[in-house]
Parts: sequence; C-alpha cells; structure tokens
Amino acid sequence: MHFVYILVIAVAVLTILAALALVFGSSKSEKPHTLWFLLAAIGEVIWAVSIVWFLSLGTGSFDEAAAPWLVKGIYIGALVMDAALLAYISWRYKAGKCFSVLFIIAGIVLVALLSYDPSILYSKIILEGAGNSIDIVMGRGFYIAYAVYFCSLNFVLCLFMIYRIRHTANKKSKKGFMFFLIGLMMTGLLSGVFDLVLPPFRYDLIWVGPLTIGLTILGFYFSILKYKMVSLNSSWLRVLSSMVIILSAFIVYLLIFQLVFSALFKVPNPSVQVLLLNFIMIAIVITLVPAFIEIRDITKSLIMTKQIDLAYIVKKLSVISRKKIDYKEISGFLSEHAHFSYVAFFVKDKLYAADDCKISTELLTKISKLPAPTHGVWQNITHLDVGQLKDSEISRVAVMTSASGEVLGQMIFGKPVSKSALDHKDLVEIAMIVSLMGTMIEDGSRKS
Repeated sequence: MHFVYILVIAVAVLTILAALALVFGSSKSEKPHTLWFLLAAIGEVIWAVSIVWFLSLGTGSFDEAAAPWLVKGIYIGALVMDAALLAYISWRYKAGKCFSVLFIIAGIVLVALLSYDPSILYSKIILEGAGNSIDIVMGRGFYIAYAVYFCSLNFVLCLFMIYRIRHTANKKSKKGFMFFLIGLMMTGLLSGVFDLVLPPFRYDLIWVGPLTIGLTILGFYFSILKYKMVSLNSSWLRVLSSMVIILSAFIVYLLIFQLVFSALFKVPNPSVQVLLLNFIMIAIVITLVPAFIEIRDITKSLIMTKQIDLAYIVKKLSVISRKKIDYKEISGFLSEHAHFSYVAFFVKDKLYAADDCKISTELLTKISKLPAPTHGVWQNITHLDVGQLKDSEISRVAVMTSASGEVLGQMIFGKPVSKSALDHKDLVEIAMIVSLMGTMIEDGSRKS
C-alpha cells in the first residue's frame, strides 16, 4: 500500500476518535447537536477508506467483486459527510434546518439513484493493479448533478459559517469558527479540483479530498478544545484527546517527511526500512521529550541571570515531599536558580545552607530576634551591624509564616550574583517563593 494511503486512513481514524470524544464528552444539552459532527466523521471515514481500498485493488476475482461497492462508498460517503457538516453548522437556525433538510433529501435521492443504477455514474471500472479508475459518464447528468450538489452545499455552508461568526458574541468561539471556515474554504477548493474536476481525466489523486478535509475536521476539534467552544466534561476525554493530539502530530510529521523524501530522492514512496527507521526514531524522540523539556527549563532558568524563572522554581518546589523537607537541597536549588550567592534557612534554631555562609553565631542570634513584618515577608535589617552583614554577604531576610500568621522560620539571602540591587519585580517574585516555603513547612508539620 502506498505511504500516502496509510496517512489517509490514519487521518480518518483520528477523525472518528475526535468525533467520539466530542459526542461522549459533551453535556446532555449539547450531545444531540454533536451527533451531526460524528455523522460527518463517519461519512469522511467511509469516503477515505473506500478511496484507499479501491485504488489498492488488484485484478483478482475478489477485487472485481468488491470494486462496485467501493465506488458506491466513495460517492455516498462524501454525500453523508457534507450534508452532516452543513447540519452541524446550521441546525440551530430555522433557515439552517430548512437548508439542511433540503440537502439531506437531495443527497438521499442521489444515493438512491446511484445504488439503483451505477451506470449513471460510470460505464466501466478499470482495474489495473496500479492506477485503478472508473470511466465516468458525463452524458446522463448524474455526475454534473453530483458536482452541483457539492458546490452549492459548500457555498451554503460557508454562508452559514459567516453568519454564525458574525452573530457569536464569544471572541474565542469566533476564532474557532473562523479557523474552521478558512480550513473548509481551502480544502473545499482542493476537493473540488482533485475529486470533481480531475477524476474524469485522472483518478489516482482523489485521496487528496478526504486527507485535507479530515485534517480540517481535526483542526476544528483542536479549536473546540482550545477555545472551550463546547463544554467537554467527561473525565476520560483528556486521555482520548491527548491520543488524538499526539497521533495528529505524528501524522503531520509523516506527511512532511513524505513530501521532503519525495522531493529529495525523487522516489514516490519510501521503503519499508526507511519507514521503520522513522517509527523507531519517533518513538525514541517521544521517550526523550520529558528529558528535553527538563533540560530546556533548567538551562533557561540558569542562564536567565537578570531575572528569576519563577514558573520553573515553583514547579520544582511543588513536587517536593512535604513530609521530610531537605532544606540543604532546597537551599542549593534556590541559590542557583534565584541567582544568590547562597540561600539559607533558619528553622527551629538550626541553620541549613548548601553553600558555606559566614554567618556568625552573634549575628544569627540577632536575626532570629528580628520582629515579624506587619505586611509582606521582608524583615527590617537596617539596624543590624553593617560590617557583619557585609562580611556575611546578607542582602535580605524574609520570614516564613503559616496561613494563620505563625512564624515557622526565616530565609536568609546572600548577595545577588547578577545584580547590584534587586528591583520591585524581583522582590515580589522572591516573596512568592518565601510564601510557598511557608506553606510547604506548614503542610509537612500537619502530615507528620
């Protein structure tokens, strides 16, 4: 099977998964409406699978018997998909219901005519093992009616999309529908060229239609998730949506790989060995993604010497066990990522520091007796001996408190390693870290 055919089927399967997630994840009030989306996905799958299967047929007796059914699947699947998409977009409007019913009836008539007498579409099926096609009959009017049906339906669909965008108050929903409209206009044009104009002359490119429309439907599903256009409330929806997103990214990668490979090596399809190597490399990359992300975050936090990467620090502190806090380990982590010469903890009359800090016992006693601030976390150290503060490289002292205001300990900060003085933003971010440490100590004491 051609590599691109595998992509077409993979996109079709993902389209069904996305539609199922939308249906079963929606609220009861929205579920009937999302059934149209599921029906459109089913039609897209019938269309896509029928095309791939037909183009892959050989010349055996079974292939000859299956071919007429697959041709029907190609044209009936497309009819179902387009009519269901129109209903999904326009059903909530009275005019939309009328147009949807009109096109559904017209679609049923076309399906009935094709099922009863396939000769109105084609005079013969040509199976050659490679380059399968049908000899389309233009004189009996069915194919022209079929093309007019799709052109008019897509025109009406775009009108209702524009109407819905203009009358949607939510800005995020507008963006989602705008994305869907642009996608449908582009894929509609491609489908019109490759699935309506070219088939009478060249049939081997009809896979372009289901592939591009399937990708557009997937893109719209991502818009639904991103812009919260539908309240998806099922607990297992996260897992299914994650699968759809990851597999979609994988398919996009394979599609890009196919285009690049064909352009570079002038070969229409990569060998099995090349595909296998790609699968292995993708698996390795996916496995290493968490490590890459961690390395990126660590590097970013360490090299941002002029500012504090608060998000990374909070993320790392949040996963530390509260039951037994290792103050020395946290001290070393904060001194590196908050960019101080050291960060020391003074808790229960004990000093914890990962780095050597020259704080005399006399000065430590004075620090322990500092009054708690009325507001915020920073304690006033201006009345302490300037020479002792300088020798100890102390720039700030903060108090860690519980939710009720009980003092749990102090954090002593050495001198900043990249700035001569801390600005207001730095002080606010460090204060958040001090407050988080207070919460961690309080939670640990409760659990113990």
